[in-house]
Amino acid sequence: MITATMAVILIGSLFVVQANEKVPKLSISTKEWPPYQMESNEIQTGYAIDALDCVLNRLKQDYQVIFLPWGRAQKGVETGLYDAFFAASQNDKRDVYAVQSNTFIEQNWSFYLLKDSKIPSAITDIKSAAIFASRQHSNTTHWLYENNFMIAHQTDSIDKLIKLLTHKRVDAIMENNLLFQAAIERAGLTMDTFKQVHNKSKPLGVYFGKIFLAKYPEFITDFNEQTSTCSFSSQ
Repeated sequence: MITATMAVILIGSLFVVQANEKVPKLSISTKEWPPYQMESNEIQTGYAIDALDCVLNRLKQDYQVIFLPWGRAQKGVETGLYDAFFAASQNDKRDVYAVQSNTFIEQNWSFYLLKDSKIPSAITDIKSAAIFASRQHSNTTHWLYENNFMIAHQTDSIDKLIKLLTHKRVDAIMENNLLFQAAIERAGLTMDTFKQVHNKSKPLGVYFGKIFLAKYPEFITDFNEQTSTCSFSSQ
């Protein structure tokens, strides 16, 4: 015969088993974002891919990375279709439906203007005078809006941003330094074409959906314990 007290203990034990249950296979959504994450002929490479793989191998965790448009990658985590998205920096909108891991992947943001731009290099002058273009669904766009910069265009890629800038359709863009450097190489340009003004460091991590963490609440703690060993820095 099971008493009420015994039932409570049993139910509590079931919850403990659920909390410690191993994730069968982790699904992580992302987007093409060289040099951080790329996919070609089903081979996935990049700084963020390597850092993520390091953490999950140390945890002996099976996983798959799914490449999607960035808006869909994030929305899929919000709805529970995917468990996490990466590589991503913190913003308040993402915090509503997901929890960011320790940040362990370097990211620095700079303003980029054409070398012959008449706008001075002080950030206050850039803010008051420059018209920007930015990437859709990106944290750079979110930050520019939050800080009242003037955005005239949004595109789905940095390659299109650079075309807008070099054709003088906009005065400036704000981008991840490594992303920008990779994009101008693809475009056959050099840094001599641009004026770079450092803005801030905004390191990247993995955002785990709250729907996922409700099932596996201890996973992010285990993940965070491995990030310092697997961190990426270009220095």
